[in-house]
This record gives sequence, structure tokens and C-alpha cells, in this order.
Amino acid sequence: MSERPPVTIAIPLLNEARLLSGLLETLRAQTWPREAMQVIFVDGGSEDGTRAILRSALTDFPNALLLDNPHRLAAAGLNRALARAQGAFFLRLDARSRPASDYVERCVAHLQEGAWAGVAGPQIAVGLSDGGRAIALAINHPLGAGGPSYRRAWAPTESDTLYLGAYPTAKLREIGGWDASFAANEDYELNLRLREAGGRLLVAPDIRIEYVARDALRDLARQYARYGAWRVVTWRKHPRAMRPRHLAPALWSAALVMSLLAWPFSPWPLAVVLLPYLLGVTLAALHLSARHGWRLFPRVWTAFPAMHLAWAAGFWRRALLLTDH
Repeated sequence: MSERPPVTIAIPLLNEARLLSGLLETLRAQTWPREAMQVIFVDGGSEDGTRAILRSALTDFPNALLLDNPHRLAAAGLNRALARAQGAFFLRLDARSRPASDYVERCVAHLQEGAWAGVAGPQIAVGLSDGGRAIALAINHPLGAGGPSYRRAWAPTESDTLYLGAYPTAKLREIGGWDASFAANEDYELNLRLREAGGRLLVAPDIRIEYVARDALRDLARQYARYGAWRVVTWRKHPRAMRPRHLAPALWSAALVMSLLAWPFSPWPLAVVLLPYLLGVTLAALHLSARHGWRLFPRVWTAFPAMHLAWAAGFWRRALLLTDH
């Protein structure tokens, strides 16, 4: 690529010392010239050594900044970075992301086509431990986190949202950046407003980026409970934003509860609701474990209901509240 416009890479952080070094390695390996990258780290008050790692890394990037994020939420931190952005294009990363060495170059190439308000690669989950690898396998499977295009695009595909994403900086400023009240689902909400403004979003498989999954089921459950809760907030703000795949865990969990209540009268409703689900989860876990190692089977199997039930619990808890705060 002959033209190398400046880009801003924004990275919101909070207590990410364990994962931060892996991200920094991928930034140092980018084919994009460092002098054309403005890297902005936005820290929400880390207490685990994150800031010490960041201060050391600032010397690796000539245009790097370290900003404070007193609100601690990623959306608020991204807006602080957007206010200081000098690049023509704005790329979001986080400590769990592992972009390929040509990530910036390929994002910019697609954005320079002029047809897209945002671009990204498919989100491919990976793990750093057996627990993380098992969770990653479940996330990548259609039964786990569903089959949205931002996870499973085998060819360039228009999408309703992006994993992290790269955008023309001007377009982000036109729509006011991220909604700083969102503690999760902030990217979907941002991308929804971009599409409502006439923008189109591209998931391109030549843009390669990995996502480091959590290692423990309890952390996975907390993550998906938060996703479910904030999906309700997004739905209330944008009533047309809900898709059938978003509602599937909530509807299945409601059917499960009703069938349990009907158990004293008949076991058949519970059998109809539960047995096909257990069969599907077992077949998926067997298939994945046969390919990636039988030692992973128990963790893969339990990752599926952990995601589904936690998402549904977060959804119903927030849906039954009278307020979103």
C-alpha cells in the first residue's frame, strides 16, 4: 500500500497485567509503520501492575498516550481516546485481542474502499489453558454463541455488528461515539447507530484477529450474564435491535422453568424441553473433544449451559427491573 494514513488505536484497560504483554507483542509486530500509529491506552485505575507495563511500553510507540478513565467503563474510555484521536481511522483493541501482524494494514485497505462505515475480522476465540481452550471451542461453535456473521464469516460479509472494529474517525464523531452509560454491548449499540445513519459494516476473513477466552466457568458465566442484561438495555433504547438468535436463550430458559413447574403434573414438558438440548450439547462436545482432545470434554460440555443459562439469567433479571440503572 503506497499511502500510509495515520491511524489511532484505542485500548481501554482495567487490571489486565496478565494479558497485556501478549497484546503489546502483536502491536510491535504490525506491518504498519509505528510513526503512523497513534496508540492510546486508556486505563480505568488498574491496581495489578498494568500501568507499570504501559509506562514501559510507551517508549515503543512514538505517538503513544496513556489516559485515565475515571468512569472505568470501556465505552467512556473509548470516548476519551476518540476526543484525542489524530488518525484518519480509529481502531479498537483490548487486552484479550491478538491481531495478526497485518491487521492494521488490512483494516485500512478495506476502509479506503470508501464503501464501509466499519470493518473487522471474524472473532476467533482461543485459550491459554485447558479451561480457556474448552471455553473457546464452545464459543466458536454455533451452539455456543450462535452463528452471527461477525464470528463465522468465510467470505467478505456485511454484518450488523463487529468484533472491536475499525472505523473512519470522522464517522464515529458524527454519531457521537460510544454510549458511555453502557457497561457491556456498547459495540453493538454503536454499530447499530452507524447502520441507522446509513453506514455499512464489513466482516472480512483476510482481517485476522483472535480473542483470548476466559479460563474459568464462573468468569464466563459473569461475562454472559452481563451480556444478557445489557442486551435488554439495548433493546429498550433500540426496539428494532433484537434478533431471534438474541432471544433464544431467554425463551429456552423460560420454557425450562415452566416445564419444571409442570413436573408435579407431568414429566413430559420437561423431557421435551431438556432432552433435545442435552443431546445437542453432548453431541457438540463429543465432536469438539474428538478433534481437540478428550480431556477437554467435561469443560466443553459445561461451557455451553454456562453461557446459555447465565445469558438468560442476566436477560430476565434486567428485563424484570423497572430501570436500566
